[in-house]
Amino acid sequence: MVFKKSLPLLIATSLTASLSAHAQDSDLMPSLYGKVNVTAVLNDYDLGDSSGNLESNASRIGLEGDIPLNDSLKVVYQAEYQINPGDEVYHHFSLSQRNTYIGLEGGFGTVVVGRNDTPAKLMQSGIDLFNDLNGDIRTLFVSEVRPNDEIHYTSPTVSGFTLMHASIIDGQDSLRERATKSTSTALTYGQGNYLFGIAMDNNLTGHDSFRVMSRYRSGGLQLGLMYETAKTSKGDNDGIFVSASYKIDKLVLKAQTGAADQKKAGGVQSTVGADYNLDEDSKVFAFITSTSADNSTVDNKQYGFGFEYNF
Repeated sequence: MVFKKSLPLLIATSLTASLSAHAQDSDLMPSLYGKVNVTAVLNDYDLGDSSGNLESNASRIGLEGDIPLNDSLKVVYQAEYQINPGDEVYHHFSLSQRNTYIGLEGGFGTVVVGRNDTPAKLMQSGIDLFNDLNGDIRTLFVSEVRPNDEIHYTSPTVSGFTLMHASIIDGQDSLRERATKSTSTALTYGQGNYLFGIAMDNNLTGHDSFRVMSRYRSGGLQLGLMYETAKTSKGDNDGIFVSASYKIDKLVLKAQTGAADQKKAGGVQSTVGADYNLDEDSKVFAFITSTSADNSTVDNKQYGFGFEYNF
């Protein structure tokens, strides 16, 4: 347990020392950022009554920044929390932690310690067009994880290749066992309009998985494809996911569909929708999501209209 405690302490000590040295430099102050995404939705269940809700979809607020230690090395940090305006699930104001970490960035790449999306999750690279909504890919696939106690490395991009690797350092095992017991690794290759990636999770939140993805962008068109196979307590299950979007001036037309048994036996989910960008920071959007599974009690069509503002 010494390593788990000492590494963040070492980085925090460096950060404190650097902050003291640059206390008068306003450029080193952290940046405040956030997103508010709220929707009014109607759920039309095949079995049961319809219901309407006002929902917050991973609305968040955070601080981020970097502090140079020398010409080739800097401290990077982020503290991000989910907020829930208008969400009836949260009867009192609450914060829940999202990606929150501290680390070092240099010519070797970036190493951060804390809570962070795994490489396998990050590898999807925007092909989930309805991220954080009811049609999110996380409702189908298991490799959508944001664990605590994570050491996360991202390499520099070399000839189009980028490597990411994360180890979850927890438990009572030896350092070597902890560093290799629960891991996530991804390799992506980008060239021109194309992006390809492979990723593996090993013993991560009760699953082993392997996923491959591809993405194509040209002008206003984006096409995405992902395949994932996973071993969980339910056995070995496969899943596939495809998406497409097309941008016409301020309007973005979007559609995606996926099928997998990893979360629900016979799980199928499809969403169509459109975004209208009001400016660079805000948009209104509408969507319809259809969900079905072997257990027909989850069969549902959700109709939604929402607003998003980024700052």
